[in-house]
Amino acid sequence: MPPISSTPLTTLKAAQRQLLLKPLDAAVFLAPWPNSTPVTPGSMTDATGNLLALPASYQSVGLIDKKSGVNFARAVTASPIEAYGEMQPVRDDITSDITTIEFEPQQTNLLNLALTSNTNLASTQAAANGEVGFWQPATPQINYYSAVVIGKDGTDAAPIYIFKIMPKVAVTKWGGEQWTPTNLMGEKLTLTAFKDDTLGYAVAHGFGGTGWQKLLSATGIKYTVSAVAPAPITVTRGTTTSAPIVVTDQFGGILPNANCAFTPAGGSNITVSASGFVTAAANATVGNTTVGIVYTPTGGTALASVNCVVTVA
Repeated sequence: MPPISSTPLTTLKAAQRQLLLKPLDAAVFLAPWPNSTPVTPGSMTDATGNLLALPASYQSVGLIDKKSGVNFARAVTASPIEAYGEMQPVRDDITSDITTIEFEPQQTNLLNLALTSNTNLASTQAAANGEVGFWQPATPQINYYSAVVIGKDGTDAAPIYIFKIMPKVAVTKWGGEQWTPTNLMGEKLTLTAFKDDTLGYAVAHGFGGTGWQKLLSATGIKYTVSAVAPAPITVTRGTTTSAPIVVTDQFGGILPNANCAFTPAGGSNITVSASGFVTAAANATVGNTTVGIVYTPTGGTALASVNCVVTVA
């Protein structure tokens, strides 16, 4: 029998609390479909991670009911094939995959009136006395839109943006209005996503922002590390530092020391463990010395060596 591992469960489960995301704010944007300027994944932020403005055709529905929020639902239908004498299906095929988005807009504006009445109000104009009137379609019709939903976590200084892009949607369910003196006049809407034949998908997902950049190293998602910057540390002769060398990428995200090779300066009498802990011998030279660091991404090419300044006290 192989030896029983003594690794604690808390280490095995690789808990990373910084990866717990929670949209603290959200906005829904809609544009007429077909759209000559579609929004695609990877085009939501600029080179530094700042949020870009959407094309002019996209309008926000405005404030959304907080209690019901923005709900994304996915209904997947499968067709299992069973075989005589087998307890589990021997084959299973997905035959339907439908995504819906549900929210309750609170503002009375042209876009929301068009959504709740399923009416094209582009040519609607108020009368001379300011009164506005329009009628719901007397025959069945469906109006398509392009939808972008943006959620925000983190802080204003380091936001984490969560994107849902649905290039073709339509309102397929109306919750109805309820007029009471204690609630706003509003109606919960359900929009269904359809495949856009030009773009080739019905739903796209994305993440971005300067706060997200700092999380990339922890997510396991592949990305290019173009620069590393180790933080300076101080050690006392004859003792071990309380924390290892911390190496960050170009976004400020912490890189795993397991991908780093450490080389202390010759004659300094300091050593560095594989996990980056620095130890100074009792007779180590007092003052500043360096540890050379070469970072090699998993399956990638090693970056040029950089120096970490170590102060021996």
